[in-house]
Amino acid sequence: MTPARPGPAPRRTGALRAGARTGPRAAGTALARAALAVLAITGTVAAPLAGPAAASAASTPASSSAGEARAAAEAARTAAQRAAQRVQEVQDAVQRQQDGTRSAASAAVAAQVQAQRARSTAETTRADGTRRVRALYMAPAGALTGSGTYALVRSLLTGTDPAATLRAHELTSGRALDAGARADQSATGAAAAGARTAEAAAADADRAAGEQVAALRDLAARSGQLEEALQQAQDRLDALDAGAARLEAAEQAARELAAATAAARTVQASAAGAGAGVRAGGAPADYADLYARAATTCPGMRPALLRAVGQVESGHGRNVGPSSAGAIGPMQFMPATFAAYGVDGDGDGDTDARDPADAVFSAARYLCANGAGAGRAGESGALFRYNHADWYVVMVQRIADEIDAGA
Repeated sequence: MTPARPGPAPRRTGALRAGARTGPRAAGTALARAALAVLAITGTVAAPLAGPAAASAASTPASSSAGEARAAAEAARTAAQRAAQRVQEVQDAVQRQQDGTRSAASAAVAAQVQAQRARSTAETTRADGTRRVRALYMAPAGALTGSGTYALVRSLLTGTDPAATLRAHELTSGRALDAGARADQSATGAAAAGARTAEAAAADADRAAGEQVAALRDLAARSGQLEEALQQAQDRLDALDAGAARLEAAEQAARELAAATAAARTVQASAAGAGAGVRAGGAPADYADLYARAATTCPGMRPALLRAVGQVESGHGRNVGPSSAGAIGPMQFMPATFAAYGVDGDGDGDTDARDPADAVFSAARYLCANGAGAGRAGESGALFRYNHADWYVVMVQRIADEIDAGA
């Protein structure tokens, strides 16, 4: 599989963007027709004058040229069929991914809300229990009330030992204190256990959402490869001369390529819809610090852009690969690209794409070299080189905007 991670970007013009071009090719077609006409006239005139041997010799290039034209037309058709197959593969992957991404994102948000509620409940239960225990401990030191006062007065009137009455009251208070403390401890423990369960569920949901986003990132890579396949098929078709272009195989190639291009536009739109389900998420403190510091190495770069890339590429280090294309580390670099742009971000003397500091500072360097500090348009170009799909660019910039807005 052709890597679509950080590296040279394919041409952003061609079959998918400009539409498939069918029919006679403008470039060189007139010259080709003129040359064929000259050859035809030369052959028909020269053959009668020169005799049978000359006529046979004149027919050989024409036969060879016809064979080459057929071969070129068949090659164009094969390229169109391969591009159409690639479109179908990506379309199937997008359909599988679309609902999964949306549901995973929703589940992660719901789990986080539930975990927050459970933490609040645990804190409230713990605070209430503390207040009740404090009240129970304070009661023996205060004046007797209620039945305790009546029992003390009765003991004085009947001659019963008041000390014994006080000891009995303290014993009863102690039992109440112990019982109350046990009840509060039980309630607090249950609430804390519920909070831990909810937090674990939120973490699992967050990981699942991160995996869905990682799969979506790989879809962006495949979308870039899809566009390259369509462009290559279009180039083959454009290279045919007028004679080859009129052959049935070439006409079939043009029809198949036009259909594949239209289907690819639908696939890209579906992938963009799946990407719309990915929202800005929180970043661990250590990663947030790395994004902020690395952004300062590129004048004009906003930290939110690096953070959005880190979220989409690995969920801030949760899915470090290798990807299906061979990308590795928190920022998903292809090894060859990292070899060219790698930075020792933590100053330990080693440069490793799997090291968070090295990866983030290297991503800042790579994006900056491709225009990420030069405003919105510069960001778009840099992100496209990072992953060759327009909808990936839109998704990452939208997430960065949400981060900047405090989402």
